[in-house]
This record gives sequence, C-alpha cells and structure tokens, in this order.
Amino acid sequence: MKKQKKLLNKRILRWALMALIPLFLGLLIGGYYAIVSDLPPAESISFFAPPISTKVYDDQGEIVSQFFIERRELTSLDRVPAYLKDGFISIEDKRFYSHWGVDILRFFKSILINLVNMRIVQGGSTITMQLARNMFLTMEQTVMRKMKEIALAIRIERAYTKDEILEMYLNQINFGQGHYGVATAAEYYFEKDVSELNLIECALLVAIPKSQERYSPYKHPERTTQRRNLVLKKMLENKYISAEDYVQAVNEPLGVVEPKKTKRTGEYFLEEIRRYLELKYGPEFLYRSGANIYTTVNTRMQTIAEEVLEEHLLKLEKDYKLPRTKAEFDSVSLSDTVTAIPYLQAALVLLDYQTGEVKALIGGRNFSQSQFNRATQARRQAGSAFKIFVWTTAIDNGFTPTDIVLDLPIVLEVPGMDSIYRPSNYDRKFLGPITVKNALKYSRNLVAIRLIRNIGPEQVVRYAHNLGVESPLLPVVSLALGSCEVTLLEMVSAAGTIANLGESVAPIMIRRITDKDGTLIEMNGSLPEQRISPQTSYVMTEIMKAVIDGGTGYHVRDYYKGTAAGKTGTTNNYSDAWFIGYTPKYACGIWAGYDNNDRIFKGATGGAVSAPIWGDFMARIDSLQDEEFSKPSSGLVTCRICSQSGLMAREFCPNPVEEVYVKGTEPSDSCDAHIFRERFEYQDDFERINESAIDGY
Repeated sequence: MKKQKKLLNKRILRWALMALIPLFLGLLIGGYYAIVSDLPPAESISFFAPPISTKVYDDQGEIVSQFFIERRELTSLDRVPAYLKDGFISIEDKRFYSHWGVDILRFFKSILINLVNMRIVQGGSTITMQLARNMFLTMEQTVMRKMKEIALAIRIERAYTKDEILEMYLNQINFGQGHYGVATAAEYYFEKDVSELNLIECALLVAIPKSQERYSPYKHPERTTQRRNLVLKKMLENKYISAEDYVQAVNEPLGVVEPKKTKRTGEYFLEEIRRYLELKYGPEFLYRSGANIYTTVNTRMQTIAEEVLEEHLLKLEKDYKLPRTKAEFDSVSLSDTVTAIPYLQAALVLLDYQTGEVKALIGGRNFSQSQFNRATQARRQAGSAFKIFVWTTAIDNGFTPTDIVLDLPIVLEVPGMDSIYRPSNYDRKFLGPITVKNALKYSRNLVAIRLIRNIGPEQVVRYAHNLGVESPLLPVVSLALGSCEVTLLEMVSAAGTIANLGESVAPIMIRRITDKDGTLIEMNGSLPEQRISPQTSYVMTEIMKAVIDGGTGYHVRDYYKGTAAGKTGTTNNYSDAWFIGYTPKYACGIWAGYDNNDRIFKGATGGAVSAPIWGDFMARIDSLQDEEFSKPSSGLVTCRICSQSGLMAREFCPNPVEEVYVKGTEPSDSCDAHIFRERFEYQDDFERINESAIDGY
C-alpha cells in the first residue's frame, strides 16, 4: 500500500513538474519579451545620434549663438586625453575592457550593499549600461528599468567595439548647466579644447557627472575638490598615475574659469533666425540636428548699434524727463501678458543693399521683457519718410529737381464723405514757389499733396510696392504724408533699392545652412532686379543728399561727415520719429516711439530724435567716408542752374548750383529773373543802383 502511495506521489510530482516547467519557461520568456519589447532593435543602435546643438555664425564665421536642448559638441576618442578616459574607467567601471556589458561581481555586490542599508547606496551600472540608459531609457529607479538597461547594454556590446562605446559615452555625459559631452564641458569650465586638458582638469570633469548640482565647482568648490581627489585616488590605485602625480594634483586648485555673464548680442536678429528655422524645418532640426547656420549679421556692427541706440535713448529720457523710462523697468520682470512696453522703444536695421544682407537688426530695447520685433513685425505710420516714394514717382514721370511747385494752402473734399481735408506744414508756414528738390529738403507737406494729386495716389502705391514695401497701402492723397503703416525693414529695403541705382535685392539674414557634416541644405542670395531706372535713382539720391546737407536731417552732420542721403519722418502728435538713409555702402533706418502711440515729446521729429542716432551709428561703423555714390555711365546731364528760378543760370545769377537731370528733362530756358544785372558791365555800377530803382524796373 505504501509502495503504491509513493508511486502515486512520484507521478503527481512528475506531472506537476511537467506542468510547472513550461509555466516557468513561459514566465521567463514572457518576462524577457516584456523587458525587450520596447527596446530598439540591435540594428537601430548603430543609427543613434545624440542631440547636437545647432550653431549660428556671424558674417565672419564666428559662433554667436547655439540652439539646443542639450548643448553638445561631439569629439572623437583619439582627441580625448588618456587621463580623462582613465579617470572615468577608474571611478565608473574599472573592468570596462573585460566584461560583456554587465560587471557581474560589481552588480551583485551593489545589490548586497543596498539590501544591507535598505536603500540605494551604490549603483552597479557599467559604462555600457549608463550609455544604454542615457541613449534610450529614463532615470526612474525600478527593477524593470534596470533589467532593460542590462538587456540593452548587451545589445550595444554586440554592435560596437569597446572604444566606440567609450567614445559615445564621453559624448553623452551630462556636465550640468545644459552642457553635454567632454568637448563642451572642456570649453565651458576651462575654455580649452578637450585635447589640451591636463590631469587636474580631467579629474574635475570626471568628478562632476556623479551629481552636477552637488559637485558644481562654482556652487560647492570644497565638496567638488573632495570628489576630484577621490577620482585621483582611484586613478592611483589603478596605476594610471604615479604617487608623485597624485600628491601634486590633490593640492592644486580646481582651475575653472569664471562663467560668462555677458549679454547676448543681437537677440532680436537671432530670434528671427530661430523662428524661420523652426517654421521651415521643425523643432527637431532646430534643437537636435547639429546644423550650421551661417548668417549675415556683423557682430561688431550689431554691438555698436545696440550701444549707440541705448546711449541716445537714455539721453532723450534724461533731457526730456520722459515718463516711464527704461531705467525704471530694468530690474523688474514684466508680465508675459504685457503687449505694450511702457517706456520709449526704438528699432534699427542696417542693410548692405548690394547683397541684401542684414548686418544689424534691433527690434526693441530689452528682449527679455518683450520679444516683439519692432523692426520686422511692427507696422507704424511712416510720416514724411514716405515722401521718398512720392518724389521718386514724380521724378520717374517727368518732374525735375528744379521744377517750381507751390507751397501754399490747399483744401480738398474727401470723396464719399461730407468733409474736407486741410493738410498743413509742420511749421504752419508757407514758402510759396519752391523747387521740387528744396520741397523734399525741407519736407514741405503741401508740396507733397500737390505732387501726389498730379501723379496719382495709385501710381505712388505701385512704385512703393515695386521698390520694396510689402504692407498694404491705400491709394489716398494723405498717403503722401505717411498715413500708411509700414515696417522699418521694408522702408530700409526700399531706400536700398534707390541707393543701388534701382536694383532691388531682397533682404536676407541667412547666407547658407549645412548639416553637421557640412552638406549644403540651403543657400540664399538673389540676383538684383531692376525696379526703376538708374538715372531716376541717381537723381533721387542727389535730392535726398540735400535733406542731410542743410535740410531736416542736418543733425546727421553732427556726427557723420561722409557722403549720405536720407529722409526724416515725423507723424502727428510726435508719436513716431523716423530716419531712413544710406551711404555708398549701407542703407540704415531708425524708428523711435511708444508701443501705445503716445507722444514722445513735443517737437520729437525724425530730425531731432532719429537722425542723430543714425549719424552717430554710421560714423562709428563706416570707415569709407570718402566714397561717392555710384553714377550711371549715361543718361544724365549736369547743368549750372539758378538757385532761385530753377532755370539755366546766366552770368549774374546769384548762388548758381550744379544740378543733375535725367537726360532730356533739363531746363531749356535761361533765367530771366536777373537779366537786369547783365545790363551793367561792372558790379560796382550795379551796386550803385538803389533798391527802389530795381523794383520800379
């Protein structure tokens, strides 16, 4: 009976084992697949690329900024000093070159130590396991994550050599402050290429990744020194350094450079670049691809522009005791919901009009308080600066610089409305008959109204758009006085077209884009397109030179002595102050005003506010002040003109001037206003004639 019972028990045990073994195997297989199901396949590991910062260069090829989630510069293992490699191996994984991804002895030792202490005291991850975690896993401390880490480490060991694994690891490590990889860390902490690091510097870099905050050499130098010395001790124990090297190194200071706290130059320009890249190529490309963005900005000119603009605006705030000045807000943070910054704002654009390259751009006074770009996004009334287009249209349609027009009152009925339009001059005065050139020189509003009525508002709109203005424009008479709203960049681009003898080149901010390996992705730069005749452009330049030489823009000459042409602009209530001008090399525009259209101050004209900024800036950047504007080789004539009558000068015309005309439009008649003088052979005889006699004649 007992024998039968034993036999039965054996059968039951056998059947139980037969049932449990598949179950156990099933659990093992199920557990394995649970671990590896969402891990990347072995072949995809070889295609893994860590996030690399996108670098932005200025026009001299110098790095001016980077876009990144993880600031990382990749380097090859042969550029990494032996001390740095040996230090990481000593402190993180001394059997790195002998295990197969998992150090069994260290792994089980860490488990025992953690069980004894009832908490995680020591990690058992090898360099390969850490790499696996950094590449594909999270930092959560769970058994499942650890098992995935082991499985992935084994896959990595199969796909790569030990040196390849170590190279990837050194490029992956987080060194704090958003810096990843040994090359980036070497530059940040020591301002050195990674290949130039010495023993002490290598040991410090090995110490930091354990806890970037706890072992920050800037925040906790004493604690960091202890950790660095522990690294040196481990290197000594593993015979990577000598006792003499150890003793000397542990007594040395950390040797880190002070972190740079300089204000980033060209923040509004860089934001324009960032928005363009993200819109066209997406955030993955922008922050992770390691692309190279070669821009048009000139760092020297951009820096000078920011300095000059701020100097003049601070002086205006002080001299005119402007309310809500910038100084009141520099030390406080404005709400993200603030749309109108409550202190005086300004914008600047500098354009190389022959290439279309934007060399400097300022969209506001404090990027951290307002990212709104007043150079490219803000549309403001152009005021008298828009007269550039009225005069260009007039000159291109038969008017000449010396044609006489009337600066007298005018009253117009507004079509479709039971009202009248009474334009007036800025100074509320009338100069009577005046030449076209002098009318722009002194910015006579009533002349502008007469001109636009003669040539037609629709035609002025076509010319403005043709020259470079993209904003919508209404074909109304008040357009001549700048009732339209345009951007600063549009105005500078249009002025650049005139400066470039009528050839328009679209503004660009990026020359080219390459991927991290140097393969070309995008190339910018367009061929010039002739928009108006070179002859008309040159005549306009001659007219606009007078604005600076004695006209409303005369404050430019307080600073800049070189050849220049331009136009001031002021809107009603003194809420916008413009100066748009150009030299033989650059076109530049300045705008100043309040975001909410408040008055800057009474008398804040473009000539008083913006022209001095323009002149000071151009004087500091333009070393070629002896150059002259390019002149068409044909199609122009220069005549000696009577400055009073606008006709060909005779011998006795006072103050005759040289004027340039489009060939065929020059005056055919000679001045007869001073013919009386010609009846006297000698000047002495003329001077003896009294004024009453002259009047009677």
